[in-house]
Formats: sequence, C-alpha cells, structure tokens
Amino acid sequence: MVENNLHAVSGPDTVDVSKRAAEVARAAHARAAKVLKTQHRHAVRALRVSQAAHVRVSKAA
Repeated sequence: MVENNLHAVSGPDTVDVSKRAAEVARAAHARAAKVLKTQHRHAVRALRVSQAAHVRVSKAA
C-alpha cells in the first residue's frame, strides 16, 4: 500500500514547506503594502483636489 506523504518526497524539484510558506507570506505582505500605498495615493490626490477647489473659490470671492 502506498501512502501520500508529501514530507517523504525528496528531490531537486521539491520545495521545503517552510520556504513555500515564507514565499506566500512575503507575497501577501507585498500585496498588502501595495494596497496601502494605493489608498494613500488616492487620499492625497483627493485632498489636493479639494484644496485646489478651495483656492479657486477663495480667489473668486
């Protein structure tokens, strides 16, 4: 009888489970950082648009 045991498989093509978990964690962290950066960029742009509109209103008055 043959059992499926991933830890028993070895060879040049296998990746250590902990290394794979680290890769997944790094990728998830990179995605989260990208989302935060994008959110910040959008918030800064909205603020600048709002400030520019305020300046235009102030100049017109």
